[in-house]
Amino acid sequence: MNIFLNKRAIVSFLFVLLAIGVIGQTKTEYFMRTSYMRTYLNPALTPDQGQLIIPVLPNIGANIQTNTINLDHLTFKKNGERVTFLHPSVSANEFLGDMKKDNYIRADVNYKIFALGLFIGKHYTNFDIGVRTQADINLPKSTFELLKVGFDQDNPTTYNLSNLSATASSFVEIGASQSRNFLNNSLAVGARVKLLLGAGYIDLNAESLEIEAGPEKWRSLSKVTLRGAAPGVKPTYKEDEIDESGMLKEGMLDGFDFGWKGIPGYGAGIDVGAVYDLSQVLPVLSGLKVSAALNDIGFIYWTKKNAVELMSPETAVEVTPNQYTHGNDGDNSLSNVLEDAFNDLKQAVNLKSNPSGSKARSTSLRMNMNLGAEYELLKNKLSVGALYSARFGNYYTSHEFTVSGNYQPFSWLGTSLSCSAIHSAFDTFGFAMHLAPKKGMTFFVASDYVLPHVSTQFVPTSSKGLNLQVGFSVPIGKTAKARAKQDLDIE
Repeated sequence: MNIFLNKRAIVSFLFVLLAIGVIGQTKTEYFMRTSYMRTYLNPALTPDQGQLIIPVLPNIGANIQTNTINLDHLTFKKNGERVTFLHPSVSANEFLGDMKKDNYIRADVNYKIFALGLFIGKHYTNFDIGVRTQADINLPKSTFELLKVGFDQDNPTTYNLSNLSATASSFVEIGASQSRNFLNNSLAVGARVKLLLGAGYIDLNAESLEIEAGPEKWRSLSKVTLRGAAPGVKPTYKEDEIDESGMLKEGMLDGFDFGWKGIPGYGAGIDVGAVYDLSQVLPVLSGLKVSAALNDIGFIYWTKKNAVELMSPETAVEVTPNQYTHGNDGDNSLSNVLEDAFNDLKQAVNLKSNPSGSKARSTSLRMNMNLGAEYELLKNKLSVGALYSARFGNYYTSHEFTVSGNYQPFSWLGTSLSCSAIHSAFDTFGFAMHLAPKKGMTFFVASDYVLPHVSTQFVPTSSKGLNLQVGFSVPIGKTAKARAKQDLDIE
C-alpha cells in the first residue's frame, strides 16, 4: 500500500487540529472529586467511586496550543473581507510584527479504550488501555518572511530556515496504577506504570536550511534529516524526469510504502504523584490540601527493521516555486497558500535515503508536571483550587496557571469553572460537568477553553489553546460516602 505525502491532506490535518484541539487531559477537572479521569493527571487523586470504561462508549479528549499560528495572525480583515497575509493591503510589518522568532503548534490526542478502577479497602487500583498521539511543529519566523517578502525584491535574498522542525508519535498505552493512604489518611501517594507499544513516529530536523529567493527561482542548500518508524516503512520516489534545459531531474520523494514487520516500537513509562492534607500539621489550615505529580517519565525504543532515515543532498537545489495567491476568502485561500508552500519546501529539501541505512532509535515521552493547592469551603460541596502546569515539549516548555471553583450540589453532579493565565493570559474560561449517578451510566465533558472564536470553517481565529474531553463510564462499587460510613461502623 502506498501512502502519499499529500500536501493538501497535511494542511487539512493541521487545520483540523486547530479547529478541534487535540485530545488530552483538561486541567479544569483536576479538583473534581467526581472525575474518574483526574487520576491520569495525578495518580494519587481518586474519584468518589470506582469506574468502568468500555470500548463501545467513547472516552476521548484533545488538546492543542500555539503561540501565534491562528487565523488572527495569518489572515486580516480589510474592507469588510478577510484576506490572507499575502494580500497587498497587508504590510510586511503588520504581518511579521506579530510573529515570534519560533512559532510552534503542539497537539495531543488520547482515546481511552478500556479502564477499570476499583477501591480495594482504602486503596484505589486502576487498569487501562488507550491510544495516544502527540505532535510538535516549530516554524521559524523566516519561513513567513520568505513567503511574504521573498519575491518582492529585485535582488536575490537569503532566508535562514534552520530550526524548522516537526515531530510526532503514536502509541498504545497499557497502564496500571494504585493510590495508597498513609499517616492516618492525611497523605495519599500514587504511581502508575505503563507499557508502551509504538505504532509510529516521525522526526524532521533542519539543522541548517538556507533558501536564496530570487524573482523567479529558489536556490536552497540544506542539511535536513527525516527519521521515522512505522510497520515495514519504505520510501518511494517519483520517476526521474528531464527538465526544460535538458538536464536530468532526479526523482523526488513521493510517499511511503508499508508492510507488516512486527511492532515498530516498545517502551515504558511511569507517573508519580502525592496529595497531602495540611490540617494534620496545622489545624488552622483545615480544609487545605496540596498536591504534586510528574507524568510521562519514559521512552520508546524503535526497532531498526521498521525504521527509515532520509537526508537532504549536500549540493544546492533549484526550485521554481508556485505563484502564491493572496486570496480574499480567508481560511480557504490560506489553506491553498500553505499547501503550495509545503510543496515548494519539500522540493527545496529534496530528501533522499541515507546511504548508511536506518538505525534503531529511542525517543522520550513528553513529560509534564502539575502542582496544585485546594481549599475546601464547604465539606464535600464547594472548594477553590489553583494549579500550575508545565509541559516539557520537544522544542519548548509551556507553562500555565489555572484557578477554579468546584461545586458539587448533589452527590450525582459535579461542576467546575476555571480561568487560565500565562499561556492564555486570563482571557479564556474553562468548564467541566460530571453526571455521576451511583448506578447506571456516568457522563463527563470538560474544556479549559470553552469560548473560542472560530471562523465559518470552525478554525480558531484568536485562541491560542483549545481542548475538549468527553467520556462515558459505568460506576462500580460503593461511593466515598458509603465507604466512610462502613469504616465508622467497623470502628
